[in-house]
This record gives sequence, structure tokens and C-alpha cells, in this order.
Amino acid sequence: MDYFIADDLSGALDAAAAFHAAGRTVVVPLTPAAWPAPAAGTVVGVTTESRNLPPAAAAAAVRAALAAGEARGARLVYKKIDSTLRGPVAAELAALAAADPTRRILFTPANPAVGRTVVDGILRVHGVPVAETEFARDPVSPVRVSSLREVLGAAATSRVTLADAASAADLAAAVAAMAAQPGPWVAVGSGALARPVAATLPAPAEATRFAPAPLRAGPVLWLNGSGHPRSREQADTWARDAGLPRFESAGNAGGEAAAALAAALRTRGAAILQAPPVRGDSGVVLAALIRAAAAAITAAGVTRLLVTGGETAFALAQVLGVTRFVYRGEIEPGLALARAESAACPMDWAVKPGGFGDARTWHRAAERFRAAD
Repeated sequence: MDYFIADDLSGALDAAAAFHAAGRTVVVPLTPAAWPAPAAGTVVGVTTESRNLPPAAAAAAVRAALAAGEARGARLVYKKIDSTLRGPVAAELAALAAADPTRRILFTPANPAVGRTVVDGILRVHGVPVAETEFARDPVSPVRVSSLREVLGAAATSRVTLADAASAADLAAAVAAMAAQPGPWVAVGSGALARPVAATLPAPAEATRFAPAPLRAGPVLWLNGSGHPRSREQADTWARDAGLPRFESAGNAGGEAAAALAAALRTRGAAILQAPPVRGDSGVVLAALIRAAAAAITAAGVTRLLVTGGETAFALAQVLGVTRFVYRGEIEPGLALARAESAACPMDWAVKPGGFGDARTWHRAAERFRAAD
């Protein structure tokens, strides 16, 4: 069985798109017990939820994921990081390198399809060095450096190849160059780099990908837990165009706010819940958001959910008792559709990172959800 590691849930589902496109069934377990049994054509995506951890804790999370894969006889084929270099990237790369001193590493966060390129070792977002963009003002994990070598520091050893990439063809060429050399190697990068990596895997002996069940009909909750301006633009545009009621969580959310949200979901069939624009303590904000969302989902019988922000998606999944996600497809780059498996409330989820998409991304998710109506 093959597996990959991602630093948050939205990243795991983003990378899953590549392996799904290569004909694999992709399962993202949220607990060790939820790992699927070995099966031909199945790839496992492990989320370490380490994006916002201190470096030492993030490194430990990567080591634990590697140990879980090794215990199951699985083969690591990819390591997903944020395409804007948020999080303790150097610590995670160092942990990966230390686990196998013979392994070569290909490193590039480039995702050209969404304007994130690496030129002369500098990560740029639509041509602007990432440390000069809105990602430098990320409320949880601001990006202060644009140079790959500076970000990695001592982790940029001779075993690490730092690859420029301004196109999908550049990513494919970098993967081909690594694969042409003898010995073990692994790619570390964005979901875009996962695509040429997945293409190098042997094809399954037969069509093994699961046949997805139809989307579930019922109320839809639109949940924005990201502080990125693009996410708020998407929520604002969808609220205006769809005429949906919108709620913001507060420190005591989960009581009256959740009741009002649940009532709107029952009467209108859809509603929006988002974090306030001024975040304050991110942990408090996230907890309030999850309390309100979980209470409303249970009260209104929500069956479909869009979640912006990997940390938000993982926290909500834990509260709802989701054991694993089975990837269903890509609505657009970075926006994944998956079936959340839970004894209490199985649901269809669309999950995306905060900075992905354009003003009409939520509209396209709605079009996919309408297939169940």
C-alpha cells in the first residue's frame, strides 16, 4: 500500500486529487484505527495537523506518521506542504530526511495553476514574492521569507533538490529527473507536484477505484473558518447571489447563535457560518465556530457541508466523530469533494484551503451539491 503525508486535512484532500486522477481510491484516516486494510489501488493520505504546531512538535508528528506507515508495511510516496510555505516546513523536512538517510528529496512548493511559482529559488504568488503578499499577514502562520533556501536553512542539505517551476511541465520534468536516478527518493511540495508523482506509480492491475454513492440530499452548511481575504470574498459573494442568511460565531456561540443557524438551515435549506473578521485569539475563535457548527449540523440534519480552512475542517470532523474521508473528486483545483464516514452523521464535504479559488468558487461547489437535490 502507498501513502502520503500532509500537514493539514485540506492539504491531504488536495493531494488526494492527484492519486484519484491516476486511478486510485484515496482514503484519509483521522485515527490509526481508521487506516483501510491493504488493497490494490488504494492510497492512504495521513494528515499530521502540524501546520500551526511549534517546529519540534511538527517534526514529532511527521515521525509518528512515518512510523504508522512503516508498521503497516506501506510505502511513502509524497509529502504535502503548503504552497505558500506556511508552517514549520524546515522542521518537517528535516524529520523526513532523518528517517531515511539514503533518501533523496525533491522540494518545491510551486502550484502554477493558482499562480504560485518558484523562479530562481524565490516563491512568488502571481509574480510577487510570497513574503510581500497577504500571506505575510496570515493571522496564525505568517510567511516572512520568500527564498526556499532561507526557509529551509540547515535542512537544505545536499540530498535536497530545490526545483524552480513556473508550469506543470516544469514540475513533471523535476519529477522525471529524480525518478531517473537510482535509489529511493520522495517529493515534497504542493498538491500540484503530487500529480506527476502519482503518474510514476505502477497502474493498478484492474480498475479498483470505488464507485461513489450519490450525494446525500438535505440541508447545506457553508462554513468559513479561514481568515484569508479571498475566503471572505467567496462567502460575501455567495451570500449576496444566493440570498442566504449569514451568521458569525462569537465567544459564546453554540447556544442562541447555533439555534438561529439551525432554524435557518431547516427553513431555508442552507446558511452560512463564518468566523468574525477580527480574529483575536485564534484558538478561541475556532472553538466557538466549531461549537456553533456542530450544534447546528446535529439539530438541522445537515448532509452537505463546505468548509474553508484545513484546521477548521479537522476540528469539526473530530467533534462530529468522523473516522475517515473517502475522496470523491475535485470540484476545482484545491476544492475537494469527499464522503465523511461517521456512525452518527455521514455527510458529503467540500473542503478547500483559505487562499484558493476566486469569488465564484462557492458557486461552483453549489453546482456540484445540486446534483443531490
